[in-house]
Amino acid sequence: KLSCPDCGGPLKVQAGDAIVTCGYCGSDVKLAVGSKYFLKHSIIPPKIGMDSIDAVIKAWMGSGFLKPDDLPRKHKVVSKELQILPLFIVNALAKTRYSGLLTRTGNPAPKTGILEKEYYWKVLGRRASAFPTRAYEVPLAAKVDFDVSKLVPGVNFLNSEMNEEEAISIAKQEMEAHHRFLLEKELDIIETCNTEFDIKNTEFLHVPAWFVTYQYNGKMYSLILDGATGQDVKADIPQKGKGLLGGLFGG
Repeated sequence: KLSCPDCGGPLKVQAGDAIVTCGYCGSDVKLAVGSKYFLKHSIIPPKIGMDSIDAVIKAWMGSGFLKPDDLPRKHKVVSKELQILPLFIVNALAKTRYSGLLTRTGNPAPKTGILEKEYYWKVLGRRASAFPTRAYEVPLAAKVDFDVSKLVPGVNFLNSEMNEEEAISIAKQEMEAHHRFLLEKELDIIETCNTEFDIKNTEFLHVPAWFVTYQYNGKMYSLILDGATGQDVKADIPQKGKGLLGGLFGG
């Protein structure tokens, strides 16, 4: 049993949690040391609650030319849950010095250079989730300082299962892999590829997402909607006729 170092209220801790947010005052606690966590904490307040999610789902079913015409009438919502997910946004400058060969012209030509890009890289603070972090566009205009009063009834608020240091480490690995992917488009053979990082800032953010499961013609499909805008983040869409367009939106 742990208490909030700020207000003394009991903390709701699940196995694997690394950073726990107090449900009474909104303070963050780093469990490894049992003290307050001072990284800036923001939230995208959910705008779609239990009273409006059904209308949003129905509107989504009837939009777009790729969906079956009878989907709004024949679908059945099996489950729906609003989750508030922890997200780290790592602002970093990644600089990769590379060398390699360009052989597609028939005459191998050596090539060296520097690939430099600035990123606001997103790392989900949960180790197992169907949420497509890379595809998700954060509605930054709606971001405010974290406040527990911004949460709506019935929400499943999730703590982060990693701390800032681990999130930065994951971001570095993914940015490095992304640079290698970009270089593979330009070079046929990569001989050296060394990436350095300048971490400028890291922000801790909670974002809302509706996880929906629906049934259509005897089959189950998944749908993830942005809890602030109602836009689809990822969706399984039945084709007109047979088949499935898996993860067509945000997949």
